[in-house]
Amino acid sequence: MVLCPRNTIREMKWAVEIQKTSLGRRNLADLLEGLGFSLVDGIEFLAFTSPSIEGCGTADQVFEVAKQLRSAFMGAAQIDPQFVLGSVIDYSISPPSSYIFLEPEPINFAPSISFSISLSPPKGLSGKELEAWQAEQVEREYQSKLEGQRSRLEPAFWSPRATKVLKLLAIEHPSGETIYKIYELAEGHPKNRSTFQARFGVSEDQFSRFKDSVHNPTVSGDWARHAYEAIPKTANPMLKDEAERFARQIAGKWLEHVRANKSDS
Repeated sequence: MVLCPRNTIREMKWAVEIQKTSLGRRNLADLLEGLGFSLVDGIEFLAFTSPSIEGCGTADQVFEVAKQLRSAFMGAAQIDPQFVLGSVIDYSISPPSSYIFLEPEPINFAPSISFSISLSPPKGLSGKELEAWQAEQVEREYQSKLEGQRSRLEPAFWSPRATKVLKLLAIEHPSGETIYKIYELAEGHPKNRSTFQARFGVSEDQFSRFKDSVHNPTVSGDWARHAYEAIPKTANPMLKDEAERFARQIAGKWLEHVRANKSDS
């Protein structure tokens, strides 16, 4: 990740405009805040800045940071396929100067599907009570949607491995190879295995049963990673669905770890 040195100077020096977004102002501000950025008014569009951006010495460096943010919004997290960066604004001079960088056309990803449950208000509410109840429901739905967005966006911003995991998790019918790759990406390297499994509550027996399922065609047929058949190493290998649930659960815990620690280490 490319980040400039943090600058604690209060007077804003740099900002990057957002030329296009499908998100509302509040939603955009909340998502940026979770990544350490602030939403501000630019010259022509909304813009963002951060202590890291403020520490950059050139517009080119600022734009490199901005591109990482763009990738998180537009990529595997599937937050905003219409997110387009605008000008880098230099506020250290008067009047402020704009630096324009050519941007590619947005890449459209399949939108993530969300579900909401419609609740009926309690009976006997007055007009004001009903209005307050409805406002509370709207806020609750917004916070639920925001948490879902942040649970994908923040790991994708802090970790390239998390971005790869999110892409693989989006595959509708993953193979055994894909399922094992999800696990491998979260683990990082086999040398991390004992620490990783202790941190996320994976027992040796669970992992052996998982490996039997994803590796061995004797257990899972053509879905398995390997072509050669062998005697399973466990008495009760995981079924395909169980192995997929296992990998997704581990990935979910690991993504939350990345989000909380702002790192995949």
